[in-house]
Formats: sequence, C-alpha cells, structure tokens
Amino acid sequence: MSTGSRRLRALLDAQFPIVVAVLVVLVVGSGGLTYVTYASPPTTTEERPGSSWETTGAFEHSATVTEDTAAYPAGTTLEDRSVYFTEVTPWLNGTYAFEYEASDGGELNTTVRVQLVLRGVEQTRENTTVVWETSEPLETSRDGALSPRGAIEVPFAINMNETANRTDRIEEQLGDPPGQAEVEIRVVVEMVGRVNGREVEASREHALPISLEEGVYRLDDPGELTDRSEAMRTVTVERSPGPLRSFGSPALLAVSLAALGGLVVARGRGELALTPTERELLAYEDDRTDLDEWISTMQLPKEAFDRPRAAATSLSSLVDFAIDTNNSVIEDPNEEAYYVLHDGYLYTYRPATPGDGRPETEGVDADGTEPGEGGAPSEPDDGPDPEVPPADE
Repeated sequence: MSTGSRRLRALLDAQFPIVVAVLVVLVVGSGGLTYVTYASPPTTTEERPGSSWETTGAFEHSATVTEDTAAYPAGTTLEDRSVYFTEVTPWLNGTYAFEYEASDGGELNTTVRVQLVLRGVEQTRENTTVVWETSEPLETSRDGALSPRGAIEVPFAINMNETANRTDRIEEQLGDPPGQAEVEIRVVVEMVGRVNGREVEASREHALPISLEEGVYRLDDPGELTDRSEAMRTVTVERSPGPLRSFGSPALLAVSLAALGGLVVARGRGELALTPTERELLAYEDDRTDLDEWISTMQLPKEAFDRPRAAATSLSSLVDFAIDTNNSVIEDPNEEAYYVLHDGYLYTYRPATPGDGRPETEGVDADGTEPGEGGAPSEPDDGPDPEVPPADE
C-alpha cells in the first residue's frame, strides 16, 4: 500500500467524526438543492406582450390633365406622383383610408375629418416657426361600428391653382411676412369603443404635406402611417437553473452519499485503522524527511559488522543518539538500513516493511547475513554478548 493511502487512512481514522459531519452536511445541502431544482423549481414573474392593436392610415392621390400638351393628352390621369403641374393638372384628387387590427377583436365608433391647412413657415437652424395658418374642412366621414380590418375611406379634391392664388393673397394681405407658404392635407381620426375587451378613446393625426413651387406642386407622401398599442401581462414562469445547479447538485449528492457510506463501512470493518507496522512506517517516513541533514549514505566495511550491535526503536532515536555522541548516521546505499558507530558498538535501525511480522533480529538478515556485508553468515558467539548501551536512551 502506498504512503499516500496510509496517510489518508490515518487522517480519516483520526478525524472520523469531523469527516462524517462534513459529509452529512454535504448530503443534506446537495439533497435539498436537488429537490428544489427538480421537484419544486423556483419561479419568477415576467412581463410579456399581451393583447395588441394597430391603426394604419394611408393617402392615395392623382391628378387629371385638363388640356392637351405635348407630353400628356387631355384626360390623362397621373397617379401617386411626387410632382404635379399647377396649370394642366390643377385638381388634386385623393383618398384617405383608415383601418385597424386587434388581436382579440373590437368595435370602434370612428370619425375621420379631412382638412385643408394653409400656413406660412419660417425655418432657422434652431427651430421652425409657424408665422400664419388657416384651415378649412374638406370632408368628414363616420362609421358607427368599425371592425378590425374594416376600412373607412374618405375622398377629397383640391384645386391647387386656386390654392396657390389664395396663399398669395393671404401673404399680400399680411404684408409679405417671412417664411415659405405650405399646404397640408390634415386628417384627424377619433375613435371610441372597445378593443381587445377594453374601453378605448383615442385619436390619430396624419398629414400629407404639399409644397408650392413655380409651375408645380410637390407631395411628400408619408406612405403607411402606423400606430401600435400593446398591453403587457404578468406571467409566472419557472426559473431555469444553470448547468452547474442542474448537474452539479445531483452529482455532489451522489458522491457525498457514496463517500459517507464507504467511510462508515470501512470504519466498521476496521479498514481505516493502521497496523503497528504501518504506524511505524509513517513515523519512519516523517523522520527520514525531517532528519535528512543528519544522515549520510555510504557503504560500511565488512569489519564494521563484527561489532556488537544494539537496535534503535526508531530512526529519530538513532539520530538523537548520533547527535548526543557527536557521530553521523550512515545509510546503507543498497537497502533501508541505518547505522551509528560508537565506542566499538554498531547501533542500527531498520524500518518495518509492509506485511512483515515483526519482530525480527534488528540489523541481521533472515539468513544470518549482516546487512550490506554480502559475505557468509557470521559465526555465532560461544559466550554471551557483552553488555551494550541502548541507542534510544
């Protein structure tokens, strides 16, 4: 068994209550987190789009040529152009169309008013100033029960030649004020009713600008004019856990349970406790690392093994003896055996080996050969060994 596994067993055996408590906390915590994640996931509220409705207004326009020209014969209709001719196409004919869509239905009382607006506008870098303005109604249309996608259309017609002359007269009456004369078809839509199950009272204002120039009038058609209203709704949704919580908590629960069960079983079988030999090995490994500066590696001569011997109980005892007697500890280069030579004696220490049955004769191999001697077994003494002072005193 490796040194690392022995140290781990020693740690687990010594700190068994603390390790069990930590594992129990991990099991409870990861189990609770797993339950909350899968059995009772947390929720949150979100604002999401609900019902919606949308209004759309658009202009269509045309002008008919009133007299023959080289470009256009009389009766030719010019449609949806950006430029018309004041003299040969004086009448601007148009239609304003309005409709709406609603996600959950509706019914609106709708009134559409079309006005002709004349005004003088002065523009500077900072702002735009309306110098003068006048208006007159052109058409009015009503629909008492306008449904979604049902359109209401309002026609209008303007003599642009007369309109240009009218603006000239107004400016002349006002003393030629600064600014540019403009013409605008202004539409105001008023709506009252229910849309998507809710009471609605709203209005929309759309405009078709017309600029007057020498011999022509220009239309700045805005295209489809859309206004959208959307109601938000609050919904409760499950909060999705991240991958760490989704997979980490079950994995931690499984690992904690397995570790706790394995630890309890191993403790019950006595597999955590170290044998005396294993404890001696750990002590020896610690001493070998801590006392390395006091140990030298060399091969002793055969004559050194003829000395009377004394066995130390640990490497630290042998090193202490060497320090006290001002000697060095010698490590055999061929095996784990340590010696101190002092006063004609050979003091030895040999660490235990995993699985050995201890005790063995310290400093002597099983066949009677001195460690590191490599020669024949030593001759047994006929008489008793001389008294040897112990190495660990």
